[in-house]
Amino acid sequence: MKDVFAEDREIYLDTRHKKLGGVCAGVANYLDVPRFWVRVAAVIGLLMHPPSVLLAYGLAYFILDEAPETEDDYLDLEG
Repeated sequence: MKDVFAEDREIYLDTRHKKLGGVCAGVANYLDVPRFWVRVAAVIGLLMHPPSVLLAYGLAYFILDEAPETEDDYLDLEG
């Protein structure tokens, strides 16, 4: 695992791997865990206490910036 608390890391929306808004994918990238498990945790949280999870997800969606385009992204798109 990478150092989660490194000062040079930032959290972004991951629009490339998004299902809804890219929040869970962005959190997964930041924490260096599989997107699947972050999404499972979000669904479990949604089932347990929907208002707080919806509020947190909505705030994160509007506050976080989209991930900057990198050269690797262009190489992946070209195949």
